[in-house]
Amino acid sequence: MLCPICDRDNDADARRCRSCGADFEDAEIAAQLVRPARDGDDDEPNLTGDRYLGVRWIGLTVGGDLRRWALFGAIGFALAALAPIAIDLQHVKPSWSVLGAGPTFALVVPFVLALVGLALATPLGKLVPAAATAGVLALGGAIVVGFVLARQGTTSGLTSRTWWGVWFGLALVGAGILIRVLRRRDPNARWIVVAGAALVVIGMVIPYTDSRAALPAEYDLFLSGRELVDTSIASASADGFDGGAMVRFLSIWHLLAFALVGVGAGFALQNSDGPWDKPALVLRPLGWVVVFWLPLSFALYAFNVLGWHGFSAAKWNDHYYEWEKFTTALFVGRVRLLMVAVPATAWLSVGLAGVYANVIVPLLPAATAAPDRTASAR
Repeated sequence: MLCPICDRDNDADARRCRSCGADFEDAEIAAQLVRPARDGDDDEPNLTGDRYLGVRWIGLTVGGDLRRWALFGAIGFALAALAPIAIDLQHVKPSWSVLGAGPTFALVVPFVLALVGLALATPLGKLVPAAATAGVLALGGAIVVGFVLARQGTTSGLTSRTWWGVWFGLALVGAGILIRVLRRRDPNARWIVVAGAALVVIGMVIPYTDSRAALPAEYDLFLSGRELVDTSIASASADGFDGGAMVRFLSIWHLLAFALVGVGAGFALQNSDGPWDKPALVLRPLGWVVVFWLPLSFALYAFNVLGWHGFSAAKWNDHYYEWEKFTTALFVGRVRLLMVAVPATAWLSVGLAGVYANVIVPLLPAATAAPDRTASAR
């Protein structure tokens, strides 16, 4: 995009000229620019703001903000790939030293995605269409959430089963909230949030043959031998209220997912009137928690194992472990999963929103698609 003042080239989503500092969102300068449609989908000013989760709508449609998230994810995945791991829950070792003996696929994927993210963040990444960049982010995040986290779960005393409905439902709710905040008149954003909320509820209430495979080790260790067969995450969490502090707070956090998606769906269904997008005042902080619910869970799990004392050994999955080494291995493994989950969940939700902006919105009827303007005058 050429600056109409100094004729210097700038990124398509730039707000100011990198050379002369001209404000591209000034009404007179904006009228001279040739750039994608402005943020939002109506002529009414939105004083709540045009940036959310680090992106603007124009940043999704031209790919600038997608590439920034690609760089963030690359850094996160690189750090996670180098983090130590204890595949036997006793001896913490560098990840590269256990590639042949541990969950090799789950250990290699973060390293590969780090390289992919770096490639997208380079100047050559600008040559990749925004729709393709969004698709790569969504696919990379989905691979980690669906096939990496659970495979590393056994090295941290956590789930060895992917919570398909819960984890992907929350990602869909997060993407829907992102679309709703940036395009408050979008006809589909509210239904994306509702669909994601429904997936979360279904995933929480469907029973597992043995829910111990899906729950943190604390449930097996501190529920006094209570059977967790044919139990859903929701019902096991309800039982966790009687299992002591080690599982009580985890249970509260799991059940909080119902409230998060319920409130999100309720406010997403409300219309936005006037210059202040009042429902977005709730959706903005709520969306951050929804998108990062999974890494926040791993952070809680890691905090939960701090300060465990008074035992000499632990029996888990029919094996006995030395207690101090066991708890150290759990903490290291959970921090590692936290590091992997942060970029993965961000990539998944932002990538899904980018796919919607670049693939679905152009197919919407002209009456509901964003008007074809030059630039924002805000």
